[in-house]
Amino acid sequence: MPESRIKIGVIGVGRMGTYHANVLSILNHYVDFVGVYDIDLDRARTIATKYNTVSYKKVDDLLSVADGVCIAVPTRAHYDVAKRALEAGVHTLVEKPIACSIEEATALIELAEKMGLVFQVGHVERFKGAVIELKKIVHNPYLVEARRLSPWMNKDWDTGVVLDLMIHDIDIVLSLVKSKPVHIEAAGKIIKSKYEDVATAVLQFENGAIASITASRLSEIRLRRMTVSQKNGFILLDFESQDIDIHRRASASFYVFPSEITYKQEFIVEKVKVQKENALKEELLHFAKCIIGEEELIVKGEDDIKTLEVTLRIIESINKKIGKPGHYIST
Repeated sequence: MPESRIKIGVIGVGRMGTYHANVLSILNHYVDFVGVYDIDLDRARTIATKYNTVSYKKVDDLLSVADGVCIAVPTRAHYDVAKRALEAGVHTLVEKPIACSIEEATALIELAEKMGLVFQVGHVERFKGAVIELKKIVHNPYLVEARRLSPWMNKDWDTGVVLDLMIHDIDIVLSLVKSKPVHIEAAGKIIKSKYEDVATAVLQFENGAIASITASRLSEIRLRRMTVSQKNGFILLDFESQDIDIHRRASASFYVFPSEITYKQEFIVEKVKVQKENALKEELLHFAKCIIGEEELIVKGEDDIKTLEVTLRIIESINKKIGKPGHYIST
């Protein structure tokens, strides 16, 4: 345990920022939750009261008392707020995506390195026990398929479903395949927001592997699943239950009858034991431990840039089909 607790605050206490506040309030052994800031001052006061901390009227006032901050503002403001925090000498965790462009992302990473600060991107799925175990058992996959579906939420969306949901699976796929994407094709559809609400992308990699990723924020159900095909194994991961099943073929037979030919296939199913923890808690604890030097960042800045680069290429592919220019992140 550290000799003194790390002072951490939250900038932006909407839905995701409130989750951060909730977790920081219980990390008592490592974290002193020093306060929150939000452009909606009433909202900030409400959250501060709920979690027994301080609300600040100015973001600079919070930065002046914090060792680190969690930034959960709208995507369009990630760069400006993160840059402000880093320039103030404050360790920074910014929610995904890191920024709106590769140029902004690169500038933030370089600034953090120059200042000698921890700069972490909030890809919470990385900290799920099932994802950690998946990376241990996947070797040279030739096909990865992911589906991430959510019911509609009424809010002022400033990004499409690719940056909102699909980016999680893009990040995981890149960590599993470990090869450069050489061809990306995608399609999407605007239905209820100003941006794509459903999307599918197909990635082909230099080593021959293929990934198919689908995301929707208009589903009637919540679904988070990924399957991985590799030599001698088919792996099924459910992100919600954090269950992993490995299917291995045991035998296959054809049976010929006068009226039909029947195919029978038998499998051995291995169930992987997963340590199921609160992923956001693990992410914020990792952030605090990186600040005090107990751990090193599990994902480096260059990996976050690769994830953002592929994500933006998918959006561009969709744009060509639906007639929207650029990445169309609202500013």
